[in-house]
Parts: sequence; C-alpha cells; structure tokens
Amino acid sequence: MKFVSRHFDIYFPDAALDLGGIPPATGWLTFTYVAWTIALSIVRTRYIKEALSNDMDPRLVIVPFVQMVPNRVFYNPLSLVFSNLVDIEPWKFLLNFFNLLIGGSFIERFWQSPRELAKFVLILGTITNLIVVLITIILSMFSSAIRLDLPLDGNYTILVGFPIIYKQLFPETTIFETKNLPFISKNFRFKLLPIFTLLVLSFVQLLWFHHFSQLLSIWITFFTCYFYLRFYQRLPASMAEDAEFEVVGDASETFQLIYFFPDLVKPVLEPIFDYLYQKFIVDWRIATPFRVYDIEQANILAQKRGAKPVEGSEAEERRKKLALQVLEERLLDNKNTESSTPQNDV
Repeated sequence: MKFVSRHFDIYFPDAALDLGGIPPATGWLTFTYVAWTIALSIVRTRYIKEALSNDMDPRLVIVPFVQMVPNRVFYNPLSLVFSNLVDIEPWKFLLNFFNLLIGGSFIERFWQSPRELAKFVLILGTITNLIVVLITIILSMFSSAIRLDLPLDGNYTILVGFPIIYKQLFPETTIFETKNLPFISKNFRFKLLPIFTLLVLSFVQLLWFHHFSQLLSIWITFFTCYFYLRFYQRLPASMAEDAEFEVVGDASETFQLIYFFPDLVKPVLEPIFDYLYQKFIVDWRIATPFRVYDIEQANILAQKRGAKPVEGSEAEERRKKLALQVLEERLLDNKNTESSTPQNDV
C-alpha cells in the first residue's frame, strides 16, 4: 500500500496491514491495554481534581497496583507486570495502541506463536521494569533529585522493542520517501526505525519531561529486547532453513548491534561491542556463542526477508573460515568411511 503526496511517498507493508482475524495474543493484549488505561485515566481524573483543589502535586495521584512507583514496588510487586499494560500519556497511548494492534498482529503471525508475543511484551517488559526500579533506587542514594515517590512509565517494550523486530523482519522496506525538497532526498527504511525511535524518545525526555529514570528505561528496554531477540528467542523449526534445527536467536550479520547505529559512531562503538561479546558471551557464557554454521543459516533467512548481505574484510574472513570448516568435516567423513570399508587380502 502506498500514499503519494507532493513531497512524501508513504509505504505500508501489505502483510502488516492484514487485520483479518486478529491473532489471540494481540487481541488479548490490546483489549487489556485499552481497558486498563481507560480505567486508570478515569480514576486519576477524579482524584486529580481533588489534589489540585488541595494544592497537591497531581503527579502523586497514583494507583500503585498498576503503576510502577519505586518506593512501593516491594509492597506491590505485580505493578512490575501490570504497568506494561497501562499508559497515562495520550500520545503514547495512541502510538502503542496502533503499534500493538497492527504490528502485533503481523509479528504474531510471523512468529507462529501467541505465547512468544505475550512473553516478549510481558516478561521482557517486567525484567526491564525491575532493572530500572533497582537502578533508580540505587541512584537515589547519591542524588536527591531522583524521587522514589513518583511513578515510572513501565511500558516501553511495544514502543521501543517492536521497531527492533520490524528491522529484523523487513530491514530494506521503505517507510517513506522524501522528494522535491531542497537538500533532502531520502528513503527512510525500517532498518533506521530503532535508532530513530531511541533518539526521538531520548530528546523528548531530556528537553521536555526531564525524567532521568524514564530515559534509563528507554535504553534498557532497547538492549533487553535486542539481547533476547539476538541470543535467546526460540521459534518453530518450520521457520529454519534446515528443518532439523529450531531457530534460536538471530545470528545474522545484519542483525549485529553495531548496525543499529549511524556510521559516524561505528568506529567508536565497534571495539566496545566486540569486547562485550567476547567477555559476556564467549568468556562468561551468559548466552551460547554463535557457530559459523549458525551465522550462515541466519544470513540465508535474513536475505529471504530482504536484508542485504554484509560486505567487507570481516565477511570474507568468515566465509573462508566456513569453507575450511566444511572441507575439514568432509575430509574427516571420507577418512572414517575408508577406515570402515573392509579390505580383501590377496
């Protein structure tokens, strides 16, 4: 689907707009999100009027059962879960609603697993919320500017995490294209959406809301969602190139963390990311290191989704390593076959 104007062409993937029969997890999450957000809004609106009449800070009007408040989390631990399904900002509610309804439907169908979508939104969101609360409490010990009685927005998984999935599923698909504008002629593709979302949300928090914990939540959500998709997510074996193996994570070269960031900062970030991978994945084994075979299989799947293959010396070196590995395996197989073949004495 395409919307054409004088200066912009806007594209929508046809598969993503197919809402014929909303999948179960998407329907349940969307209904719960809308119902709880409306209920929270009604309750807060009622008591905010009383707070204003008593010269009370309206931000202190909270429902700790569903809102994540650092100094009350230990008394209401389920708020870490329920805060994934409520919002108090109208602009964020609208973005999350359409993102969940349209994007969630497409993602759930692609993953072939309602449980996987629910896990991504709720479990990853809860883990992120717990990390943010703990860090906020620790930082409050060093700075009185960080308040523990104000609620934190615990629902960034959809807004920040879904763009990572969009980049993964159709990286080279154009979202919009500018034209007939001086000095501006650009195709904005889904592969740019995660970093664009991060920068916009970060600037909003820094320049408008001035909320450090919310800024922290945005970036922790990004890294948590990426780490899960990169190393831990398990999808049905039917999605693998080799049906004997299920898909675990995404080892493709185009899904490396470095390719989420602009070229300008890659020379600085690349050695840092390489060190972190070596330390946490290879040395400490908090996730299974990728084999050459895993990377090749993931590259094939990524290219089927439209990702362009990575070029350069690193890619060539990996292909040479794969060729040597395959050759060694074949020589070993031939040697074993010859040794098992009976010999006739003359």
